[in-house]
Amino acid sequence: MWSFAAGTPAFILKLTDKGISVQSPDKVLKIFSVIIENQSLTDQVAKLVVGDDVVKFVRINSGRSETVEIENKTSKPIFFVPVSPSFQEVELKFGKKQYEIPAQR
Repeated sequence: MWSFAAGTPAFILKLTDKGISVQSPDKVLKIFSVIIENQSLTDQVAKLVVGDDVVKFVRINSGRSETVEIENKTSKPIFFVPVSPSFQEVELKFGKKQYEIPAQR
């Protein structure tokens, strides 16, 4: 598992069976990493989207992690969108420290 000090220049997403927790960088960056840790019991397929453009599709096996570099030359919002199993999309917000997206019932 990854362990980073606060203020890391990366988004860290922890996927569990109950939701997604996000740790965000302190300031807006044009080039940054998204570290996705799949702590759920199932493999995950997701996409990273900037505005209307799909930047990257990723597949993360259960118990594994994946790192994606993103260059955002716009001010458009950035989303992590779980595709399979489907789940609520998560906006990646700079400066928000840590936040969680619970599973919708």
